[in-house]
Amino acid sequence: MSENSYREKGRAVFLAAIMVLSVVAMSVAFAGGAAAADADLDSGSTNWQGQELAITDVSDSASSEIASDEELQIREYEGDDDVGGLENEFSLDENESVVETDGLEAGDYVITLAGDRDSAVKLDGGVADEITDASDAYFEITSQDLDVSIDASEVNNGANSETELDVDSNRGTYSVVVSADGDLGEEDLFAIFVDNDSVDSGVMSTIGAESVDDLYDAITDDTETDVSTVYDNLSPTEPGAEFGFGEFNASVYDDEDDQIVLNDIDDRAADLDFDGIGEDEYDLTFEVADSTAEDSASIEVLDEDVDVEFDQTVYTQTAGDVVEFTIEFEDTDDAFVQFGDEDAGYVDILYIEDSEDDGEVTVQVNTRAVGVNSDADTGDVYDAGDDTVESMIIEHGGETDGDFEAVEFTDEDGDKLDASNAEHHLDEYVDELGLGDDAEEQLVRPLQATDYDLAINGMNEFTVTDDGESELGNELDLATLDLTPPGVDSIDTYVAPSNDANAEDDLEEVLDTVTQRTDIAADDQLIIKAEATGLFGALVYEEEDFGALEGGFSPETLGNVVDDDDWEGDGITFDVTADDATGNQEATSLKLDDDAEDGAVFVLADNEAGELYVIVDTSSSDAFDSSIDDGMDFTAELEYESHPDDRYVFDGDSVEDAYDGGANGDDPAYPYFLPDTVQSVSTDFTIVEPEVTFENLDEDDNVQLETSDEFEITGETNVAPGSDASVRITNAGDTPSFLHTLEDTEIDSDGYFATEPVDFSDRDEGDEGELDFRIGGSGIDTADALFVDQIEDDDDGADDDDDDGADDDGTDDDGTDDGADDDGTDDGADDDGADDDSDDGADDDSDDTVPGFGVAVALVALLAAAMLALRRQH
Repeated sequence: MSENSYREKGRAVFLAAIMVLSVVAMSVAFAGGAAAADADLDSGSTNWQGQELAITDVSDSASSEIASDEELQIREYEGDDDVGGLENEFSLDENESVVETDGLEAGDYVITLAGDRDSAVKLDGGVADEITDASDAYFEITSQDLDVSIDASEVNNGANSETELDVDSNRGTYSVVVSADGDLGEEDLFAIFVDNDSVDSGVMSTIGAESVDDLYDAITDDTETDVSTVYDNLSPTEPGAEFGFGEFNASVYDDEDDQIVLNDIDDRAADLDFDGIGEDEYDLTFEVADSTAEDSASIEVLDEDVDVEFDQTVYTQTAGDVVEFTIEFEDTDDAFVQFGDEDAGYVDILYIEDSEDDGEVTVQVNTRAVGVNSDADTGDVYDAGDDTVESMIIEHGGETDGDFEAVEFTDEDGDKLDASNAEHHLDEYVDELGLGDDAEEQLVRPLQATDYDLAINGMNEFTVTDDGESELGNELDLATLDLTPPGVDSIDTYVAPSNDANAEDDLEEVLDTVTQRTDIAADDQLIIKAEATGLFGALVYEEEDFGALEGGFSPETLGNVVDDDDWEGDGITFDVTADDATGNQEATSLKLDDDAEDGAVFVLADNEAGELYVIVDTSSSDAFDSSIDDGMDFTAELEYESHPDDRYVFDGDSVEDAYDGGANGDDPAYPYFLPDTVQSVSTDFTIVEPEVTFENLDEDDNVQLETSDEFEITGETNVAPGSDASVRITNAGDTPSFLHTLEDTEIDSDGYFATEPVDFSDRDEGDEGELDFRIGGSGIDTADALFVDQIEDDDDGADDDDDDGADDDGTDDDGTDDGADDDGTDDGADDDGADDDSDDGADDDSDDTVPGFGVAVALVALLAAAMLALRRQH
């Protein structure tokens, strides 16, 4: 490449010297000979400012007019055959010359005979072909733009060493010389622009290189004859050079130690990798090889300071459930984690990568599924969202392949554990730790309640000491996974407003609407809450989705875990059955299979708190396997049962599915219990018709409506609190038509309801009406109403007969007054004189023969008045 040089400082100095020696003050230089040109000069062509353009010959037809040493001029072309001012003169040297265009402004130019500016030289492929008009001979010089930008201002020289370079120009293809002011040699520059992943494996094989380091050495090694031919003859400025490497088609050449060439590229964006580059701030210069276009970009390279740690030291969860841990990364994006050790009786190696590049990875572990073999899927046992987690056992059967390729298992002296095996294998590691000779066969049952170490390895070496203990090459952090014994605690029932069972999958939102009850009004939601642990892992495994812990499970998933042949060996039973079995008829039961239509039954879980919620839309005809009658009693039961004599064991030495096991094959035996252990909880509830009772009844059971401007209609209902309740009031009898719909009717947790205030001041005493209590637009019950000037309160005990105790504070059965409203005076607000102050009977328990008003009657009246006052305060 003696003549094929780039415009570098040496050439600039050399050209300057020529100009000084020739004593010619001009902006365009010409040289005899065309060997160093970038392109041949053509009339009608567009050329880039800074290119060297060659005149290579004079045609036979033009030789009579153009001598081999002809003096020529380059002039501006102004259009319409108008030739402008002189830019320079030059002479041919044996019919050849090279025109350097560095100093020419962008515009149109023409070459003419020195003695005749109207004699324009037409060039074809560098050959002076004829003397013609300027309009047929001019050519264009244009300016190239180059814009380069580096995405990050700083990177480190380890794991986070990559950043994107964007190269943009107004030119189609071009070659760019890259340097760093001598701070980086060509080998470093080549490594920054080229990585293994960006080089075609076929090219690597042809050159005989296995890595970028080998690639550079092979290219620059003269003893590699097949390669050195390419290397010695490489012309980076020549389009289509045979070898360029990586996304930027990078090339090296033997005359330059501090620069590389991005050969024949177009606009592109790709990563640079500063792995292994010394800490410093670098100014990268980008110069187009054959034009004046250039740009620069700076980047600071920092020494990596790798730190990987857990976000806490102890992670506690019950065995059989899902536990999560978080790893925080600094100056790296991946790590190996040893799960377990020789003391816990189980070891696996996890590869964890921060694929999201946000500095942390949260891993969920299904403790019920740990122990499955390489026929399973890592995603059934571990989950890291959009990041990466892989199990060496499940993903590779213990082999050092893929992301585990670099892993080594050694003894204290650094020697391979099994010299007879060419490759490292997890089997060797667990064998030396005394856990068996097959990593896939370490467990005989699911992970039991004990402590498991989680250790982050900053290297790829895992060692067994002479004492038979595991040791990491560089332990960066250690945490403990504390699995505790699972069990069953309690079960209760709740109600919520009528809705599809799966209308809400946010558990917090659901719990904001529930009220604990055992009487469930038909059409309301029934929520069965079981406080239990050790079953959520099975649910996640069956659902095949860790996200179900947040988004909910199908009823079929729960049904399979508690009543399917696959899971029979786990000994978990959940049953919701009515007490209505008669003769040959089976009792009505809750559907937990694929027959339950969408929205009839739904399952939510709180894995952290150990709470299972089964939500039932009682308005759906598909929630139960038979119809439901008013007053039908049910029992909900959850039970964990072990085998009388044997513990749970996996079906084989290793299993593909987590449910492959039981006692004596597949007999029920809860995996975490000793033999002959049962834990069971149950609760009873009743599904009843929705009812409503209005307050302020007169002796004819009419609801009294006061003709005031702010009157609230009140009462009690067994419909779920929070329901969309309203009261509609219409005329009745001979009363002129009217209509009020009170939408803002609230039902409290005790069943007491009150409408929004309504203006009845336009009603007359004696007007008649009808009340319609509605839920979600459907009528529940009606009552007759009568307008009065003032509410009669001497007989509002009509609703006491149906009082379910929702407003009963439990203190009135001893005949005493709790004094909540008794300040020793009577405000008379609701007093019609029926119980005047002459004798309230409260202190006379010896006389029960008072005509028309015995002691018992007086007590009832006082109690009724006290309850009324309390309700009105509400």
